[in-house]
Amino acid sequence: MKEIIGTVLGSVRSEIPGRLVGYSSVAIGADTLFAEQWLACGLPWMALLPRPEQDFKKDFSDSDWARTDALLQKSARVQVLSGFKEAERDLAYLECGLLVVDQADLMIAIWDGKPSRGVGGTADVVSNARNLNKPLILINPESSEIKREHFSPDLFADSEMTYLNRIAEREALSVNEKTDPEERVRRFFHKVDAKAASIAPRFRLWVGASVVMNAAAAILVAATIGFQVKSFILNTLIFVLTTAAAVAVALIKRKRAHQKWIQCRVASEICRSALATWNLAEVSEPTWFNQLTEFLRLVKTVRLVKLTDPTRQNTNIEQWREKYLTSRVDEQIHYFRRRRKEFTVALSLLTVSFWLFSFLGIARALFTGSAFGIGPLIQVTPANPVAWHFVQSFLPIALPLAAGCTLSLISVFDINRQLARSRAMEALLVKCREQIAKSESLPSLRRAVENVENALASEVFEWFTLFRYPRFN
Repeated sequence: MKEIIGTVLGSVRSEIPGRLVGYSSVAIGADTLFAEQWLACGLPWMALLPRPEQDFKKDFSDSDWARTDALLQKSARVQVLSGFKEAERDLAYLECGLLVVDQADLMIAIWDGKPSRGVGGTADVVSNARNLNKPLILINPESSEIKREHFSPDLFADSEMTYLNRIAEREALSVNEKTDPEERVRRFFHKVDAKAASIAPRFRLWVGASVVMNAAAAILVAATIGFQVKSFILNTLIFVLTTAAAVAVALIKRKRAHQKWIQCRVASEICRSALATWNLAEVSEPTWFNQLTEFLRLVKTVRLVKLTDPTRQNTNIEQWREKYLTSRVDEQIHYFRRRRKEFTVALSLLTVSFWLFSFLGIARALFTGSAFGIGPLIQVTPANPVAWHFVQSFLPIALPLAAGCTLSLISVFDINRQLARSRAMEALLVKCREQIAKSESLPSLRRAVENVENALASEVFEWFTLFRYPRFN
């Protein structure tokens, strides 16, 4: 059986690209054989125990436990389930198997095809994997038959990872990379982050420019009508503005620069979050990351590289706290504070402009008497044709257009929402900063850090929705 498992693992390694990490329990039998063969391949392996180690040890003979303990010493990480009472021992074993299925991209099961002899048997685990359509490799210990279900190398090809690894070039997250794991992720992050910065498409600026150009073209048309001007240059300018407005939107759609930017930005923020908490033990990754469907492979890869990093050490909590507050929290507080100030100024200017144009439009209608058919308060006679056309023909079109343009810009740049979001994030991060600074124990520090990372990940999820449902698609 050991040779068969070795053959299967060799086949899997040759067919599936990327970093492979083993994950299993260590019950005597198939689990132990799998772990031994996996480690023999020189690959990282993580152990999952259904009970605390001292309690789990009771299910083994002394010789069997010696063999199991030797494996645990070689594991990259040991995870222990909790919350199960002694009477629920079988349920703990079942939960252990179900958790392996949930985390696995590929399940390898040694199963004779017969029903489980109790709760938590191999048949129950295989049934759950089939229900979830997990790729399966089944090894029959009686006939040595190897059977594959839902398995295809194409299932493990990931277009997002291919694109991001192509950007990162030699910094791709590869299983054969010998560099320090944290440094490898850091280099990958810098490459992808630099790419995001270089291709930032200023999507809203282009859309806003399109709105302004269309409004300017309409105002020029009002000028030609109001002043009864026939000018080749003016008509050409109107054509150029209208065409440029349409081309701006068309280019956004064709180049998909905004989507490429979001791809790199989301990927860089996933890495940034992992790097920020790299040396703080047992910090859960942000729950929002599990919603990033197209980036789940990257999320899992970064998580596994972090969990299986043999160089991770227990750091000085005070030093780590100070570094995290300075390089992560304070940096983000300053970012959202700067955005709040920028959006406050922009909203004030556009709001004042809207009310100014609206007031001038209302005043023009009242003073010329055109609003209710009453006599004009200010008499503009045809004797002054330029002023007459300006007041009676041009302003009635230009002022409402200008007022509408300012409102459109507020909407295009989503200023109200972004201002409210920046204020809320700044206040939340300031509060979390206080919690981190006052944390007196590792669990309280960990919880406060997780609150920060979840808050920042919510921003990433918003970018992801724009990636998944792009405008002008």
